[in-house]
Amino acid sequence: MSTIIIDNEGDLLLEVVEWDYEQEWPDRKPIIRKTQHFWVSRQVLKDSSRVFKNMLGGEFRERHQDSIKLQNWTISCIKIWLQALHNVQQDYDVPIEATWHLAKMGEYYSFDILKLKDWFANWYQRQPVARWYMHRESDDVPNPKWLLYPCWIFDHYKGFMRATEFCTYNYCGHITEHNPTRFRDLHLPPRIIQQLNAAKGGLRTVLHKDLYGPNDRLLRATCTCKAESLWGYEKALTDCKAWPLERLVQVTSMAVILERLTRFNVVKGAISHTSGYFDGLCLDCMDSSKTDDEDADYWSHGELKQSDFVYGCR
Repeated sequence: MSTIIIDNEGDLLLEVVEWDYEQEWPDRKPIIRKTQHFWVSRQVLKDSSRVFKNMLGGEFRERHQDSIKLQNWTISCIKIWLQALHNVQQDYDVPIEATWHLAKMGEYYSFDILKLKDWFANWYQRQPVARWYMHRESDDVPNPKWLLYPCWIFDHYKGFMRATEFCTYNYCGHITEHNPTRFRDLHLPPRIIQQLNAAKGGLRTVLHKDLYGPNDRLLRATCTCKAESLWGYEKALTDCKAWPLERLVQVTSMAVILERLTRFNVVKGAISHTSGYFDGLCLDCMDSSKTDDEDADYWSHGELKQSDFVYGCR
């Protein structure tokens, strides 16, 4: 078996054993998919991880060994982490599912997840993101809901803002994220999903207010044509399949409703107002609006002012 050299001046051999989770394990014994050796620096691992510091510098037997075995991780992801920790050229040819594996490894070994921030930004640029945004109806293939957690955990503000905006305008029903891996503990903080669904409710409120404006004026009008005008207005909205709004938003995305309304010139202002209402969630503003005191954040949530948020965000 060949050895991948991560550090030419290294002093530790890592034997990485990747298990096959796509097959059933007879007698619950792991099936080995493949094995790979890496030549690395012991000190780099100790400096980068509390787990490795204890393993290689404590009272464990690994302290006196020239090689150690790591199991249950994908070889490609171990390689990416090792390259990042040793500051050497990195690989990017991994599927989107690997981002959850990388996040889980970072959590398990107490690596600094932001060590992969630049890696993720470069990986993201290499992906067919535009095609993923066309797959909005199926969770069997990458789509914007797959991007929510990776963009959040690796602090990719542009990807996160775009994905949160898209999900809010283009999905009907309750907005959720999608995790295609076995690591079910990896997900967004619940407050983010709550904020997305609140923003979606905000779109409905804004559009309904603007669409109902002519109704309100006609109901208070004194002209003889008010009844006919009111009927004609609501008939036009209904013919566009955009009314009654409260019923439609349960089964139709806001993007589709706004597209239908383009057939009715009278409501151009409502379309423009609703289309520009939500630009997606900003990671910088989300951080600036909370402190290290969760209880204080909870009680002060309704008291936040515009000045409490960041100006000049990335």
